[in-house]
Amino acid sequence: MKKAFKKERYLDMRLTAIRGYAKYATEKEVEKLMSKFIEILMKRPKSTPYNFQEYELLRSAFGLPYLVNQYGYACFIQAYEQEEKQYNAMPDAFKGHFTLNERGDIVQLRSLGESKKDA
Repeated sequence: MKKAFKKERYLDMRLTAIRGYAKYATEKEVEKLMSKFIEILMKRPKSTPYNFQEYELLRSAFGLPYLVNQYGYACFIQAYEQEEKQYNAMPDAFKGHFTLNERGDIVQLRSLGESKKDA
């Protein structure tokens, strides 16, 4: 799992690796990966200011909220709070287009027409 985490470029894929790793790793072991995750997350607005797709995946029921509810680790709470801070700083036109449900399936929140109208 650590190898999968390091190999992935996208945060949502890193989070998927962490989700699997958290099932058998200790909180201390997970914290090490999450500190790197948060470090990368904090750099995102500089390199990709309106990376709404990645934020939507991280904040979905399949992402950070799942980890916060399932494990309650401080590192998951910190990552979720940081993600929400960055998400809320984006213009509304970039928010709420889609999400993932608890199973990881995509759920459209706006029609394509609505999304284009906001752009």
